[in-house]
Amino acid sequence: MLATILHRGPDDSGVWLGGQLGLGHRRLAILDLSPTGHQPMSTADGAGVLAYNGEIYTYRTLRRDLEKAGIRFVGTSDAEVLLQALHSWGPERTIPLLNGMFAFAYLDRRNNTLWLARDRLGIKHLYVADTGRELIFASEVKALLAHPGFVAKIDRAALRKRFLSRPRAQDTLFEGISGLEAGSWWKIDTGGRQKHRYFDVEGSLDMDRLIEAQRQIDPSDAVTAFREAFADSVKLHLASDAPLAAMCSGGVDSSLIAAFAHDDVRDLVGYVADAPVGAGEGDQAERAGKHIGIRMRRIKVSQEEYLRLWPHAVRHLDGPAYHQSEPALLAVAKACRADGIKVLLTGEGADELFGGYAWHAQTYQRWLRRDRLERFFPMLVSKRSRRRALDFPLSDLSEAGFHRQWQRALALDTSEELAPRRLFDRLAGIARRPERAFFVHGLSDMLTHLPWLLHRHDHLGMAASIEMRVPFLENRLIDFAMHLPVSAKYRAGQGKWLEKAVALERLPRDIVLAKKKGFPMPSSYTRGAERLLVGGLVAEQLEWTASTTGDVVAALSGLSDLRYTAVGMEIFLQQHLCQKSAEEVGERLVSLSAG
Repeated sequence: MLATILHRGPDDSGVWLGGQLGLGHRRLAILDLSPTGHQPMSTADGAGVLAYNGEIYTYRTLRRDLEKAGIRFVGTSDAEVLLQALHSWGPERTIPLLNGMFAFAYLDRRNNTLWLARDRLGIKHLYVADTGRELIFASEVKALLAHPGFVAKIDRAALRKRFLSRPRAQDTLFEGISGLEAGSWWKIDTGGRQKHRYFDVEGSLDMDRLIEAQRQIDPSDAVTAFREAFADSVKLHLASDAPLAAMCSGGVDSSLIAAFAHDDVRDLVGYVADAPVGAGEGDQAERAGKHIGIRMRRIKVSQEEYLRLWPHAVRHLDGPAYHQSEPALLAVAKACRADGIKVLLTGEGADELFGGYAWHAQTYQRWLRRDRLERFFPMLVSKRSRRRALDFPLSDLSEAGFHRQWQRALALDTSEELAPRRLFDRLAGIARRPERAFFVHGLSDMLTHLPWLLHRHDHLGMAASIEMRVPFLENRLIDFAMHLPVSAKYRAGQGKWLEKAVALERLPRDIVLAKKKGFPMPSSYTRGAERLLVGGLVAEQLEWTASTTGDVVAALSGLSDLRYTAVGMEIFLQQHLCQKSAEEVGERLVSLSAG
């Protein structure tokens, strides 16, 4: 199992065995590079044992509190602080205090209890499977597949769902394997398993505070508070005894992080994926880097390299990739590692928290138009239509959109698909429906879109032994953003207004106000790859006829996003059902693109 995740920790490896439990760990040494950071880590008396992946950014504060209570430390790692906190204060008290990204297994031998836990938003991952005789868990699915007691079987229903939506963070393509939910812990002892959600997006909303913010807070007054909270978060995320860099795509999120990080790390280097064709991010990133005063590393990604990396990305994601940037992200991570970098700051989370996606603005504008229509021409909007629109207050308010949303709710996880409706009802105190719908769309993206982004960043970063950190997703900043008035997020037709107000102090105006690119890669890179489906395993698993397969392949030649998903599925199945290597599949993709 440890051998399959060597990439997650090439610096050290350890195994602890005791009674009915075995813990294994691979270490990527970032804080305390000495042997005192070795894991699995035990307390001095051996009564507590920890295997942990992640970073606790407030570990120094926790350490001081523990030292005041008489706890002595051997090294300077955050892992030792986490172990001592769990052992001294207990997991139920400690876990909600943690500010960082983490997944861990902690054994309390005093009462023979095992605790499994993940951070609030699920930046780090933990998957579990029950063989009937054993409970096994790991940071990646591939480690579970290596366990001799687990029989891997593809879940065909899950395959079909992947064509309808991105998977939930805890979903996998294998029967019997699922992930711990973000913001949760499991307690396992002789009495069974107890599962607890200590943080969830919906439950964390203070409705009185939020509604008061809509009425009382002047967006301009929030600029100082955001600037301070953001600066503090970036500083926390710089904690490292290993070389650190920043992803700097030239967009406002990553560029702002780089600008603040450069205040403390004067030799900071920025990285960006640079495709030689199409409207890439390289030139804009170069201009941002020059303005900030950092050296930029433009990682050239040719079509051939992209196609060869694609199967590697699929293997490390433990499933088909969904956004055409995945191979390019892996290329950046590999370049960082080749340069000796171990930590990379990235800008994920800003769009969800501060309203930066185009569809957020579309939601606001469509609800604004609808409200005006109802106010001035009420006879044109039926009572039935009004009632239906409230069910899914996102951007598509048409009858067809309503029908599609219910189709998805019935086909997928109904609870998650109906979250917008629940949130819209809970936020009734926000009287203006355009503002309420805008806010709900952001929260919905935190439940659905953000987990996918975090999954790919953890898996593709660690594929190259790079820890990717997300300063926008620090506890204080999350709470701050979730309780802002919508006018601080969307103002004068501009999304992420508050963030951009601070960014204008540090970055060129044209970069701050530029249209979001979203890590683009040329769709031409995958053209021809759809032919991999002919006589392939997707058709076999989904029971397509030869005629259907031909129609699908023909259609995919003009549908780049769906082509990427479908071919990614084929790559995944060939790797797992036929044991084809990433190199072998990559060679085939290069051949197809040339033909």
